[in-house]
Amino acid sequence: MNLHRPVALSCGLLAIAALLALRLTRPSSLEAGTAVRLEIEQLAQRSELVVEGRVLSTRAFRDARGDVRTEFLLSVDATYAGEPLGTRRFELPGGVLADGSGTLIAGMPTLALGEDALLFLTGESASGLRVPVGLAQGKLRLVRDAAGRLGLLRDAAELTLLDPVSGASAPSPAPAILDHADVVRRVRSARARGEAR
Repeated sequence: MNLHRPVALSCGLLAIAALLALRLTRPSSLEAGTAVRLEIEQLAQRSELVVEGRVLSTRAFRDARGDVRTEFLLSVDATYAGEPLGTRRFELPGGVLADGSGTLIAGMPTLALGEDALLFLTGESASGLRVPVGLAQGKLRLVRDAAGRLGLLRDAAELTLLDPVSGASAPSPAPAILDHADVVRRVRSARARGEAR
């Protein structure tokens, strides 16, 4: 059992709560978010839920406190951590309401209707929210090359990453396509090592 997970989750949720206070209606005014750079293995180990699938529906709404959140329905193709379900419903903080207003959170990835993605998500908070681990790093979009080979697009362009050792910051690297089979192998291996502890 990882004793650092509750502390990291609490700190992450506090950071998200602080960012929720920033309510924007113009995406152009949103600045880059900041997160510690995480490798695939770290994303897998720090996630409560790791799933791959297609976004079937999205719905942004205001919760009882007036905060904007978005509910997603995902058709699950593979579950690498968490209970395996055919479809999964989850909520992320922020979103854009039908009238164009809403809350945009710096560094938070977007999920579009019909998009295929591999998601690394935290456990559910008391209010029912999840957060992508490492913010935009916690979403890899599934893509195919001209030959039909499956890959994962890692795009954290709106994210400044901190080196976990030195703490130095640098803009996120250019989007890169990772080999799908290699990422899945790394996720499974990291999860197996974590469960063996």
